Formats: sequence, C-alpha cells, structure tokens
Amino acid sequence: MTQQQASVRQVTETLVPLGVPLWAHPEWGERFSWLVQGTTGVGVADDAFDLGLFGAAAAGEALGRWAALRRALGMPVAVHARQVHGREVLAHTCAYPAGLVVAETGDGHVSATPGLLLAVSVADCVPIFLVDARRRALALLHAGWRGVAAGILEAGAARLAEQAGSVAADLWLHCGPAICGRCYQVGPEVHAALRPDAPPPAAPTPVDLRAELASRARALGVPAAQVSVSGHCTRCGPGAFFSHRAGSPGRQMAVLGVRA
Repeated sequence: MTQQQASVRQVTETLVPLGVPLWAHPEWGERFSWLVQGTTGVGVADDAFDLGLFGAAAAGEALGRWAALRRALGMPVAVHARQVHGREVLAHTCAYPAGLVVAETGDGHVSATPGLLLAVSVADCVPIFLVDARRRALALLHAGWRGVAAGILEAGAARLAEQAGSVAADLWLHCGPAICGRCYQVGPEVHAALRPDAPPPAAPTPVDLRAELASRARALGVPAAQVSVSGHCTRCGPGAFFSHRAGSPGRQMAVLGVRA
C-alpha cells in the first residue's frame, strides 16, 4: 500500500435488505436519513442484476430490473445517460414523468430534486458520490482513467457550485466499488495523462484511481474527514460486482438521490 493509499479513509459498503442487490455506505445511511445512495451488485448467479442499457443484455429484461430498483428505493424517476469517458455533467432541474429518462451523452449528473434518482453505469470504473448536506444537492459521476484525467470530478464540483451554490467545505465525497490499485495495471501513457507534471513509469504499472480522486478532492478543498473510498474491488473481490477486466459483460449502477 502506498502512502497516498494509506492516507485515504476506507469504508466498505454493506448490502441493504431491499429485495434488490444494493450496497450502500453505512455511515451515510446513518448520517443522511434523507439520502438514497448505493451501488447495485450482481445479485443471484442464475438471474444476474444486469442494468446495462447499451451492452448485450436484453433491453426488456434490463428495464424490468430498473423498475424493480426504483420501486425498492421509492424513487419515481431515474436518470441515466450514454457514457463516453468525458467530463460533461448534466444538471436536472425540471420535472420528469415517472420512469427512466436516458440522456444522449454525459458522464455525470447533478440534482437537488426529491424523488429523482441519478444513475451511472460502472464495471471497474469509479462511481463518485458527491453530497452537499447543507443544501441537499448531489452529484454522481462516472470516472475511468480518461474521465479522471479530463477532470470529471472538478467538473462535477463546479456544476454543484453553479446549480446549488455548493462550496467544497460542505461536500462529502465517496468513491464506490471499483477496480483496486493492485489490480488496475496500466501503461505509461495513462500515468502521464493522470499526472502530467510527474515522470511516468517506463513500463505498465498499477494505478489507484480512487486514491487519485481522493487527492484531487482534497486539492479542491473538500475536508479529508469527509472523503472516503470503498473497500470493495470489482476485480479481485468475492464476486459481488460485475468486472469488465474479469470478462463480465454486465453492468451495475451507482445511484444517488434525495428521498421523495
């Protein structure tokens, strides 16, 4: 474990008894009674809870699982988008009809609307949960290495400031289940993109995206005590989550919302 990894507080999500496989931040569940938060998991082996809309899963089956998730969470509306590993963060301020709303492209969402469930698709990439507890404003971001390098976290924080007047000192950040720093080996070009001011390694070397994001959050001014990372690895964990690098075509959803 590197010094950077050791300096980040680790929180391991726990499975919530809802009838759908949802792994939630246990401390946030106690601290923020108004918050809906978590990352879906694989569920049962013979009926995997694949929520992917743009992969191999049958659309009808995926939509049925989305409806089950909304019912279990008591959220009338869910919003999602086709993700492109960029830094565009969509703000949702208008009323939507009940159901699933899918935007054309976007790697993040911001909202303060009760009953509106934000969702990003992950299967090794990092789901970033940003909560402004003072204003009950939220951002949910999808971060692979390209998104981290492009500044998806910084864009999400800026969107919260623009839409809700959020300031870094009021933000709570959690990086959810994702591939860990031991499993995620990448080439020198990735290290160069993530840290352009530092010399990259000469050969493929592991990188910890969650530790990098935690460092960036602190650089934005988010208090260290309000920053945490998941203890779950999607690649080397016990199989609770889909992993692209492990060969799984399935996708889980990170979800975040203000209770209706």
